[in-house]
Amino acid sequence: MHPDVAAWCDAHLGTATPPQAQALPLAAAGRNALICSPTGTGKTLAAFLPVMSRLAVLRDADELLARTYCVYVSPLRALGYDVEHNLRRPLREMGILERPNTERAKRRRGKIRERFVRTGVRTGDTPVEERRLMIARPPHVLLTTPESLALMVAMESYRAKLTHVETVIVDEVHALAGSKRGAHLALLLESLEELTRVPLRRIGLSATVAPLERIAAYLAGTERDCAVVDCRGLREMKLDVVAPFAGAMAPLTQCARTAYALTQDVRSTLVFTNVRSQAERIAHEMEQAGEPAEEIAVPENAPRTETARRDRRIGVHHSALERNVRHRTEAELRSGKLRTVVCSSSLELGVDIGYIDRVIVLGGARGMTPTLQRVGRAGHRPGAVATGVVLAQDRDDVVEAAATRRCIRDGVIEEIVVPDAPLDVLAQWVVGSCAPDKRVAIADALALARRAYPYRKLREDDLRACAAYLSGGGVGPEEAHVRRIGSDGEAVYGLGREPSSAYFENVGTIPDESTIPVAASGGHGIGRLDESFAASLREGDVFLLEGRALRVKEIGPRGLQVEPHAGRPTVPQWSSHLKGIPRALAAEIDVLRNGVADALRGGTQAAFEYLRRRYALDGVEAAHVVRYVAQQLALSAVPDARHPIVEIYRMDERQTAVFHTGAGRRINETLARVAGARLHRRLRINSTLNTDDNGFLVALPRRKHVHDAVWASLLQLDGFDDDLLAGLRSGWLLRQQFRYVANTGLLVLRRAAGRSIRGGALRWNAAKIFDRLWEADRDFPLVRETVRVVTRELLDAPGARAYLEGLDGEPRVFHPAAATPFTFGIVTSSFGDSVVMDDRASMIEALHERVLAVLGERSPDSSEPLPRAVNDGVQLRLL
Repeated sequence: MHPDVAAWCDAHLGTATPPQAQALPLAAAGRNALICSPTGTGKTLAAFLPVMSRLAVLRDADELLARTYCVYVSPLRALGYDVEHNLRRPLREMGILERPNTERAKRRRGKIRERFVRTGVRTGDTPVEERRLMIARPPHVLLTTPESLALMVAMESYRAKLTHVETVIVDEVHALAGSKRGAHLALLLESLEELTRVPLRRIGLSATVAPLERIAAYLAGTERDCAVVDCRGLREMKLDVVAPFAGAMAPLTQCARTAYALTQDVRSTLVFTNVRSQAERIAHEMEQAGEPAEEIAVPENAPRTETARRDRRIGVHHSALERNVRHRTEAELRSGKLRTVVCSSSLELGVDIGYIDRVIVLGGARGMTPTLQRVGRAGHRPGAVATGVVLAQDRDDVVEAAATRRCIRDGVIEEIVVPDAPLDVLAQWVVGSCAPDKRVAIADALALARRAYPYRKLREDDLRACAAYLSGGGVGPEEAHVRRIGSDGEAVYGLGREPSSAYFENVGTIPDESTIPVAASGGHGIGRLDESFAASLREGDVFLLEGRALRVKEIGPRGLQVEPHAGRPTVPQWSSHLKGIPRALAAEIDVLRNGVADALRGGTQAAFEYLRRRYALDGVEAAHVVRYVAQQLALSAVPDARHPIVEIYRMDERQTAVFHTGAGRRINETLARVAGARLHRRLRINSTLNTDDNGFLVALPRRKHVHDAVWASLLQLDGFDDDLLAGLRSGWLLRQQFRYVANTGLLVLRRAAGRSIRGGALRWNAAKIFDRLWEADRDFPLVRETVRVVTRELLDAPGARAYLEGLDGEPRVFHPAAATPFTFGIVTSSFGDSVVMDDRASMIEALHERVLAVLGERSPDSSEPLPRAVNDGVQLRLL
């Protein structure tokens, strides 16, 4: 290591942390490495120290050019800014960081030699002037995102600045590898390596990821070695479960009051929710739980929604808020001005927010990895314990939290599945590789793409099919013929300015959700609302954004103008899709429920002992689970992985069948669509479907009725593929996903001539093209990609098929006297909105009262329980 870097390490670091001790020798040997270590253990510095040393060596040898030597890629723009801020301090203290306006480039032998190191962030937020300056004087350490890297690799003006890149650092690699962004990045890294003089040294960083070998292979690419630094067991995590209800579910207001109480004995708290609307509602209710904050007079020209407060206790952070609002919240949390921030997944990754004492997860994080990521945000320093609380909203949440904790203790986390050669991403990469007047042989493009791990098995026919439609060839309707590149069958080439602009204006794979801006009366931006929700608003309506009630003052062509409102919301908040739990967690929930059912044969105390021994669950929370399973057994049965059950009810004068599978939401959604298609094919009945992680519901139209044998026959393997496709074709999911696939594949553009195309026009154009392609050419690359996304990513057709293959005969059919406890979540799963959640709580309590009446049980104490002290949580080793 360079003496200046070594001296800084001796003065500021002391003993190297385990990930640093293992990673630095690998860097000295020039090896690729995946560093997996908990937050706060120094893995980011371990990745950058060799880069700093290399730059210092080049400077001393007078060989430091005005070129980029290291590229850092992260999934979040904010993370890049944070890392640059943290990187500049050691560079400054080492004496090698360039100070603004003090260093002038020197020209020797026609090349620029430099004496100091520059860092720079290039994202979609970077001003145009800064981008131009980066071309003239590129940063030696470039921090960026996959989308901005795609632009720079394709730009002739910037490609020459990337020829000296030696190291690529991919942060939060787990957040990229399993998505199309990750597939795109894998292709981009191969394109970047084609530009460089030496093979890239690739470093991946993650706090928790599995399987390590697969992600290492993704990072390195095909037929390259990648070492794994596995330091996942370095931190302790204390995870408690709190159920603040006496019956079957807590109203959201009770959850908010409990969450507020849990923030009072610590200095700083993060509260995670699974959807943005819940974050808004919880923050609003938590504000109401304490004394009103004292207002401070502000200048007359300040935006009305920006009223300053002496003690703004509760902040809100999610992706629908404007960037400046999010940055302000992060800064106030770091400085201590804010004690509590309620967020969705926007603060799950490593954005710098200072030291957090406690993390509260409302309702559970829907998996082991997000639980580890979220709770790992607490105690962010070496030796500190990450302290978290799962605040259960109902009994299903208690079960899920206990099963999640058991999986983490056993070292079981979700395995990331790398997408298999997504063709829309491939098409976009092909266009980006075709500079004007540049020919790329199909054979060369195929060889280069196959070096990327997601495309290691890419078929030549698929690449040629993409090149054909991108160059205006192929079959199908006229609307599917675009002219983004040229092709003569053996090579592809750029066509000039207009096709090139289509790429630069539409680069990336993140789906464009149509949103409407929200601003204060003075024009200050607050955030954005989903277009469908905004379209339902009228002047005078009150909704929540940034944790505050806002009244719609004016609806105009540029969005909504709002003003603060003292009352409660009058309309629901936007809806969000709740993701399903992973298969491993669904399996552990199945083990828990059946374990309690088996233990109950020996009495209640045996069930309590089982929960205490296997799940470290006791007290009120264990009592909820025991009662939950006991009531299910009294009314019906407990299903398991090989023996599902079907319960038949009369709900709203409609025959309704609830299938209890315990297979997880994605498999259940797949099975539900197959069941609906079979009812339509056999009996010409159009049914209503509802799903959650524990099962699915099929409701018939009024005055329709089928026999038990028909319900039991719906879970058969024969004809599975045809029935699934029929069920999908009759719905909206294929058309919706084709829009996103067509956007990524540059068939339907999101932006053209510098202007965004409205969501309604995008949906209409994409749906029309899809319907015509479905009839004319189902082998069209983007149609096949759409089917792959729907059946393998959104749904789980292979998993559903395996589930049906593993069944031990047809399911048993029951006719319970009341809706069973396992049914509550399935029946009310459509109540996803934060305001409507109160209706869901009321409905579940009504169902619960009916169960108690049928079983002759006494209603539990309805007084609002106080949260117990959170000091006896289960101690776990943080993966």
